[in-house]
Amino acid sequence: MLIVNVNTERLNAILDQETFETIIVDENDNIVASNRADSLGKTLEDIDFKPLSPLAGQGPADVMIGGMPSKMLLDDWHPGGSLNSLRIISIFSVESIVGEPNRIISLASMVIISALILAIILIYYFSRLLTGRMLHLSKHISKVASGNLEARLVIDGKDEIGQLARQFNHMVRNINDLMSEVQESNRQKNATLLKQNEIKFKMMASQINPHFLFNALESIRMKAHSRGQTDISQVVRLLGKMMRKNLEVGNGRIALHSELETVSSYLIIQKFRYNDRLAYELYVDPAANAVQIPPLIIQPLVENCVIHGLENRMDGGMVRVDIRVENALLKVEVSDNGVGISADRIAEIRQMLDNKDDYDTNNIGMRNIHLRLQLTYGPECGLNLASQSGYGTQISFDIPLRSDSYV
Repeated sequence: MLIVNVNTERLNAILDQETFETIIVDENDNIVASNRADSLGKTLEDIDFKPLSPLAGQGPADVMIGGMPSKMLLDDWHPGGSLNSLRIISIFSVESIVGEPNRIISLASMVIISALILAIILIYYFSRLLTGRMLHLSKHISKVASGNLEARLVIDGKDEIGQLARQFNHMVRNINDLMSEVQESNRQKNATLLKQNEIKFKMMASQINPHFLFNALESIRMKAHSRGQTDISQVVRLLGKMMRKNLEVGNGRIALHSELETVSSYLIIQKFRYNDRLAYELYVDPAANAVQIPPLIIQPLVENCVIHGLENRMDGGMVRVDIRVENALLKVEVSDNGVGISADRIAEIRQMLDNKDDYDTNNIGMRNIHLRLQLTYGPECGLNLASQSGYGTQISFDIPLRSDSYV
């Protein structure tokens, strides 16, 4: 007979390291070792494990312990050559088994639900934000569409909507500036037309019956011609021709040679008046004769030179008209060797030419020409004035040969 003594204290210390309840019993259900201190030296029946005693074999089993569902794992141990056997019973509470997974599942469910709620809130917030900004942009577009060009859109941010808002404001500013330019251009054009009408009205002071005026001049010319006064007849004919051209002038363009016919008629008439006190020269580049120009932009300049430059000069003087074509530009210069203009008066005249709101009819001739040139060919194509007291005056302008208009 072999007797093996087991150190139960050592065995119990080993079982104490287990996290679940573990009991070792013999074939008589005596508890040999356990990690439950109150069960040592007892039987299964003593600790209310009587329902377990009939269980034999190995494997798990579902049991109720203390009214709580549990899992029990049985393991029979038969030492070789021994008539005795031991059973190792491991008891797991179902709650301890599923508690941690359930806790993880609950925590995961809470996280998922919280993330879902947060996602819904963020989606709602950003959708409201984007919708509000788009509605704000739509309202301003409607304002601009209704004609309110002072609308300014204030949308912050560097996203696409913010960039679209900045481009919208830039577009509205450009449209507003363009509208202002168009209005200013129309105002200048209307002012020029008004000046032209004033000139025509001045020329048509005796317009009650123009046919009567022309017929009377023609009668005077014929009477002078029949009496052998050919010079008077010529002057009257040129005067009638000049007045007819002025009365028939429109807002379109005429060939340069037609304007020079008016200039020549005027100079011949003034030559008849001043005799030897007035001399004049006309130099015209042959290539310039067919160039189309606005009417009455050279004759008034010649008239200024005769009246203001030579009328008060006792020994008379020279008026020169020089017209050339250079570098695709028509260059026109009208000059005299008369009394000239002081520096202060030159400054006043230049200021008068550039002052678009000055409607003083005393300066209507030069201002009308200056404004018409700028409106027709651009702001750089106005009159240029140079003079020196006692040495004469030069008035010039350069216009492109193009046929289109600046306005």
